[in-house]
Amino acid sequence: MSRAKINELLSERHRRFSPLQRLLHRASAQQSWTAQLRALLPEPLCRDCVVTEINGPVVVILCSNAASATRLRFMAQDLLSELTQLGDFRTAQEIHIRVAGH
Repeated sequence: MSRAKINELLSERHRRFSPLQRLLHRASAQQSWTAQLRALLPEPLCRDCVVTEINGPVVVILCSNAASATRLRFMAQDLLSELTQLGDFRTAQEIHIRVAGH
């Protein structure tokens, strides 16, 4: 990709953010959400879970395997109570848990 094209993608000449800026912002938000979630989970489980989306009242968590997803499902109600104390999750009312690859 040429330097001019990269500079164009990064520039704020667009009325809204460029596609690359939106993608970078979303990736940053997902990292922040995941760090907050992992701080609340026990050690072996925290490495298997990432927050992929917060869409209004729904928090979507992706687990790397079915065992972690099952364990997280048992913790979901208590976890939701703890998450809603955090700013990014204050509107959360439900957790959807997905298994990677499914």
